[in-house]
Amino acid sequence: MEENYVKNQHYISQGILKNFAYDNSHLYECLVDKERIYPTNYANSMSEKYIYEHSKIEMNKVENFFSRIENYICPAINKLIKNLESENPNLKIIKSKIEYYMREFLIFYYRSGALLHEFSYNMKNKKDKIFLLLENILNSNYLETLKKVIINNYKFAILKSDNDFIMSDQYISTAALRIKGRFTNINNRYIGLKDVIIFIPLSSKFYAVYFNGNNPSYIKANKINNLSKLEVEKINNTIINNSYVKAVGQKKNLLKKALSNYTYHSPIGSIAKYSSGKVSNATVKKEVFFYNKDKEIFDFFTSHKWIEYKGLGRNDKCLCGSGKKFKRCCLDKYDAVKSIINNIQLKNPRNEIVVNKNAMFEKSIGEFIYYK
Repeated sequence: MEENYVKNQHYISQGILKNFAYDNSHLYECLVDKERIYPTNYANSMSEKYIYEHSKIEMNKVENFFSRIENYICPAINKLIKNLESENPNLKIIKSKIEYYMREFLIFYYRSGALLHEFSYNMKNKKDKIFLLLENILNSNYLETLKKVIINNYKFAILKSDNDFIMSDQYISTAALRIKGRFTNINNRYIGLKDVIIFIPLSSKFYAVYFNGNNPSYIKANKINNLSKLEVEKINNTIINNSYVKAVGQKKNLLKKALSNYTYHSPIGSIAKYSSGKVSNATVKKEVFFYNKDKEIFDFFTSHKWIEYKGLGRNDKCLCGSGKKFKRCCLDKYDAVKSIINNIQLKNPRNEIVVNKNAMFEKSIGEFIYYK
């Protein structure tokens, strides 16, 4: 088979998109960076041409895998919604069902448009990145571990609105809860970490949430929380700021209101933040570790005064001590670092620009399992 197999594919399931439609077929879609909102059929929403196949994966294996999941998870979500809309919703059953299907929710998250749009340092290895991404999606041990972390360490709640919720192309939205009553770092992806809230969309009316940390007072554990218009706006502001390209909803005015609070955060800005010509508060996002090359580049960025490589010839001996020529060793990493600097528009880089030694790295999932 060809190594690149391109297909138009929904990165958010149509069965879930339908739950955000205002007439069973149409919804409003928002291009967040272009500030455009328009009606469209849910069948045409949240889809792109993507490479889902790789020479090491048999034809259609991954696509068929997603289809099988959609065939049972979407009807299961609809049953949850029916239970929630009943006169006496059984929250215990609802919670147990959501946790039973947590692995599937996580698969939808990792399959989402946000991850497929994720910034890549080294585009030369794009095919390898896709393969590594698919490997992790299909790795049941990884997903089962993450599922257990959420169920064992997070509190559960349901959020209810008057069909006012929107949904991002990340599918699951996240925010940090390090500051009491406030959502922070909402452009980052924190599943499996401390002081975090996770928003799982069921429909425009209901979201399931899991949280650990300083949750807002209007989100109470093990309850169906009927939110006010203002509280829904806070949730929608968080959701739209999780979006990389698109968001959807039933109501145009609510998307427009959320969009007015949208701030574009370049993925690169989430990895290393710069101020006054110096690097500070460098943070590695968890998904970067899907890609070994990206981790190598960030290690190169943080462990060397990369500026010393400036002016080094392609055939000169690499400064890392490997004994290899620069072109056969760290040149690609150096070019990637230059790209980082260019993307954040750092002006007049000087020799003293180095990464802060106190750079913060997100804790691994394994460390959270033993968190008490």
